[in-house]
Amino acid sequence: MAVITISKEFGTKSEKVASQAGQRLGYEYIGDHLIAEIAKELHVSESEAEMFRKTSQSRILRFVDRYTCSLVQKVVDREHGCLDDKNYYETTKKLVQNVYEAGNAIILGWGSQCILRGKPNTLHVRLIKDEEKKIKEVMQNRNLEHKAAKALIERDESDLRVYIEHYFNEDWNAAHLYDLIIDMGKTSVEKAVDLICDNVKHKIQ
Repeated sequence: MAVITISKEFGTKSEKVASQAGQRLGYEYIGDHLIAEIAKELHVSESEAEMFRKTSQSRILRFVDRYTCSLVQKVVDREHGCLDDKNYYETTKKLVQNVYEAGNAIILGWGSQCILRGKPNTLHVRLIKDEEKKIKEVMQNRNLEHKAAKALIERDESDLRVYIEHYFNEDWNAAHLYDLIIDMGKTSVEKAVDLICDNVKHKIQ
């Protein structure tokens, strides 16, 4: 059993990479958007929530309760601000650790590369892209000027960067945190999935 963590820069198609790698390996994929959907489903009574967890095929639901979902949903809804909520950090840390114990999962984000650093049977992946390529894509896709596109990217990445610095005293781009760094400006989603699947084989003990 193994766990893959994926840390990403803006515009690196991280969800496609994570979900396709999960499908290829038969691993559970867990990210903010999945938990956000679970949170919406769990706006029910305790007994109904318990029944939902028991009847779902997802193993991840065993580690998710309404409290966890409410914290994650709050951060997802407001897009920023997880830094000011220590409960969010503690809860997601426990969730990541529980998922690790279950194994065979891909975790996108949440500082999982730091939470599981040094753990056996883990592959820590970083997805990057040249800044100007990111800016150009945002300009085209969102019809923004260069300055506005750059500011949008910086806002998105700043929260993630500061979160890692604040709770783990690490630079999120530090090479020592990762086993595999993929430049998504030069690599297709399919090739990135191939690289991840090939590398995870060498991490399983």
